[in-house]
Formats: sequence, C-alpha cells, structure tokens
Amino acid sequence: MTDREKEIMRLLQCTEQEAKQVIADDLRIDKGEKLFEQTAEQKAVSKKYRQGDRKPTVYSFQKRERKADNVKQELIQVLAAAVKGVGTEPTITNAERQIDFEYADRKFRIVLSAPRK
Repeated sequence: MTDREKEIMRLLQCTEQEAKQVIADDLRIDKGEKLFEQTAEQKAVSKKYRQGDRKPTVYSFQKRERKADNVKQELIQVLAAAVKGVGTEPTITNAERQIDFEYADRKFRIVLSAPRK
C-alpha cells in the first residue's frame, strides 16, 4: 500500500479497494475521460446557480453641481482690477480661474490655481 492510498483512506475514510479506485479514476480524468457526465437537466440547474442575480446597472448622467469658490472669485476680481489699472481691459474667461488680456500688443493669460497641499 502506497502513502497516497493511505492518505486517501484516512481523508475519505474508505477501504483500500475504494482508495485504489479513486486513484484510478483520477488518472482517467486527467487523461480527459468523462466519468461523471451530467444529464441535460443537471447541466441546466448547475448553470442557473452559477449565474447569480444580475441587476441592471443604473447610470446617472447628470453632471455634479460644483460648489462656488467665493475666495477664488474674489481673487480673480482683484487681479482683473489690477490689470485694468495698467490701462487694458481684461476679459474674465472663467470666474474662478482665468483672465485674458492684451498688453503692449501681446496676449496674456492669468490662470489661478489652488493646490490642495
């Protein structure tokens, strides 16, 4: 009796003959033989229980409304007033972020950013 047979006998609590049959069946299955083929009904039930419940995904395509950053708006207004004091008319492209203006026949852009850290 081999160690593998003893181990199978201990784990499955079976006889020596049954352990030898388990090893022989394993070898046949490893070679691709179908020993325990399911019926069509068993296959259908197996497939049903492997699928699980699938709920349809609910998408929300609405854009999230951003909160207004009043501090950045105030800073843009102060910067626009400073640019206006130089003698040019600034264009506030984005109320919280960007000012465009011309000075000395050149275009300039001021972009305000507020890093988190």
